[in-house]
Amino acid sequence: MTRSWKLLAGAALTGSLLFACTVPSFEAPIGSPDRATDQDSTTDEDCEEEEGSSTPAATPDDPNKYPKCTCDQGGTARCIPKDKVSESSGKELSSCENEGPGLCVPDAQIKSGGGAPPKCKSVAGDGRCMSLCIPRIAEKASLLNRGEGNVCAEDERCVPCFDPLNGNKSTGVCELGGGSSGTTKKTNCKKGGSTGGDTGSTGSPSAPSTPALSCPYTGPPVVDVNQFDSCGDAARCMPENLVPEASRAMLKKCSTAKAPNGLCAPEKSVAAGGQYLPKTCTSIANAEGRCLNVNIPAVESQKASLPQGTCDASERCTPCFSPVDGKDTGACKSVTCDAPKQPAVTFKGCCEMSGELKGKCVPKSMIPAAQQEKLDDDDCVKGQELCAPNENLDPTYKAIACEASTLFTGKYTGVCVSDCVDFSFIESLGTSRGSCPKNYTCAPCEQNGKPTGAPGCPNTPKLVE
Repeated sequence: MTRSWKLLAGAALTGSLLFACTVPSFEAPIGSPDRATDQDSTTDEDCEEEEGSSTPAATPDDPNKYPKCTCDQGGTARCIPKDKVSESSGKELSSCENEGPGLCVPDAQIKSGGGAPPKCKSVAGDGRCMSLCIPRIAEKASLLNRGEGNVCAEDERCVPCFDPLNGNKSTGVCELGGGSSGTTKKTNCKKGGSTGGDTGSTGSPSAPSTPALSCPYTGPPVVDVNQFDSCGDAARCMPENLVPEASRAMLKKCSTAKAPNGLCAPEKSVAAGGQYLPKTCTSIANAEGRCLNVNIPAVESQKASLPQGTCDASERCTPCFSPVDGKDTGACKSVTCDAPKQPAVTFKGCCEMSGELKGKCVPKSMIPAAQQEKLDDDDCVKGQELCAPNENLDPTYKAIACEASTLFTGKYTGVCVSDCVDFSFIESLGTSRGSCPKNYTCAPCEQNGKPTGAPGCPNTPKLVE
């Protein structure tokens, strides 16, 4: 029998636990040549420098010459025939109709002729102002702002040059339009080098101002959690598309204006871009555990029995291994830089019948006060533990209905209850096994018109929380 700690095992990911996104990466804009694929291999010695040769990649145009497009997240764009847009740029744009197949191109890109976008300071350092009319920008709009000082237009967001959620790899936005309005351009590059990269004032930035998201991430918040609505104690309702698919099943659903079909994610994980390392704590039976948010359903369902210990009020100390059967819960493998440090600790067996141990010694804190008198402490730590039937440690267990009769009470119905339970709470002249299997007794749910409190009967508290 296993308790619901096993549900956490499905949450253990090889990457981030709850939250991750990839800042959109773009190819060349309208009218510009595709970027060289081996640009990163270029050195200053590979190329010659040509002063004053950096120019926009295409001729600026008047957006008013073209019909308007509708952008879901707002913003101004025009429907441009596909043959006027480079193939690489077309992959980043939504389709439209303009006397034939067209693409929805932001006004700013048309005006600049595909030149370098305006510079900005993003939450992850240097960035460029990109239109919300670009689908992948719109998809991550809630994670981006208009840059420091709101330098980007209202229909734009400041996209970082480097993606801190992906090892600080280039997002490509700072290479658009040749990445330059400067004065220096590399030309005549040797084989294996780049053509067109520049060292001008708006060229490829040097090192990003925000470190890559190492595990664990302890830097400034990658995501401002305050832009999302609360869905519980220290948790935020996140749009589903911002949560990794593998993590969605472990989160409960929520609905807010910003996330109508959202998922409730812990604030700490969101702020750290999914690289938050939960605090180590001492869980049930003095076993190693991690402080996990109570809004995670697998934790919420056992909140009453999990200790808080040194965890925050919004957390409970969840064991690395199930104390019932020693199986890995996944609580201590939520990020790649975490793993259990101590071996599994399991409850001691008790209540021997027919050569088998039919119960487990569990802490009294896991037994509701009204149910404690039904259990013995034989073979357990006196005053601290009680012997609970194995099946009652499984939260999905449902007692088997039964029929029985005694000489004094006649026929009665009830539920099958383990003989590990002390039946003195039933005020009758006797009970019998009836239709129950060996080592079980058919306990009546009612007696003299009153509930008996037998474990497993309707409206009776669980024997183990």
